[in-house]
Amino acid sequence: MKGILVGLGGRARSWVNCSADKDIEFDAFVEPSEAQKKSFVEQYKVPEDRIFSSLSEAIEKSDAQFVMDITPPHIHEAVALEAFEAGLHVIGEKPLSDDLNAAKRMVAAAKKAGLVHMITQNYRFGGMPRTTHRLLKEGVIGEPEQVMVTFFMSWADSPGSHYVTQPYMLIKDMGVHHFDLLRYILDRDAESVLAHTWNPSWGWHKGDASHTAIFKMSGGLIATHHALGCSKGHRTTYNGDWHIAGSEGSITWEGSQVFITHGHKTAKPGREEVKLDVLAEDGQKSILTEFISSIEDGRAPECNSEDNLKSLVMTFATVESAIQQKFVDVAPMLD
Repeated sequence: MKGILVGLGGRARSWVNCSADKDIEFDAFVEPSEAQKKSFVEQYKVPEDRIFSSLSEAIEKSDAQFVMDITPPHIHEAVALEAFEAGLHVIGEKPLSDDLNAAKRMVAAAKKAGLVHMITQNYRFGGMPRTTHRLLKEGVIGEPEQVMVTFFMSWADSPGSHYVTQPYMLIKDMGVHHFDLLRYILDRDAESVLAHTWNPSWGWHKGDASHTAIFKMSGGLIATHHALGCSKGHRTTYNGDWHIAGSEGSITWEGSQVFITHGHKTAKPGREEVKLDVLAEDGQKSILTEFISSIEDGRAPECNSEDNLKSLVMTFATVESAIQQKFVDVAPMLD
């Protein structure tokens, strides 16, 4: 399957590396920066005449079936619409967009064209989320009603980067990973959110990089997401630490380990570490497997843009709640 890779920064290179053992060939590349072009050619020995300055030229001079979009979020709509117009499937980096209306237009365009549009929410393909999703399906802790996710990280500390200078970037860039995990693991969608954001005195972000967000999820479940993006002490993993409470016990993520605990007045009190379900591939490679197989099978992939819009809108609703300092309903934002 031939593809066009749009954007040749560091993240794009990680996708090139993980696609090496896939039935994928990038036969055209798009990058306007001469410095990035030169660096990419030196690293991957790609012929310079296969790197183009525009997507339209790359489409014209390749036999691609899909586009992989590794551009900044504000460019995603232009890339996707041009690809769909040319009849090409699209796999794009998260977030779907930094503009909610643009995201909705992209979803509508993919549906109209009948093409696959997948977003790279690779966190949900890890062993901990996959195993926890299965355990909840099996009812090992009864019906979950409360979830707390904590995330402490010295996150995005490069001076001048957009992660540091723009507002609410921890919610927009990291939050979308965890919010998507909540939806996947629990099989529930957000109904409303109440959020408060701040920066501690030592924080290095211009926009708030700490928050507490309380989500009311479908089925009455309450999920709390608590984050400190400029932690100078204990750090969690990028997955965060989780506590999922049910009527018969809890599932917790503690570092890189998953535990089931049955305690107060449960049938078999005790605590056990869970051996994670074996995954053949890491998150990025699993994303590519899902993308390729969905095209071959003629089906919508996991993390398709229409579904991913429900994860993205959680970030917009969280920011809106922080600004208004009140609960914000999620459903109207999807209309």
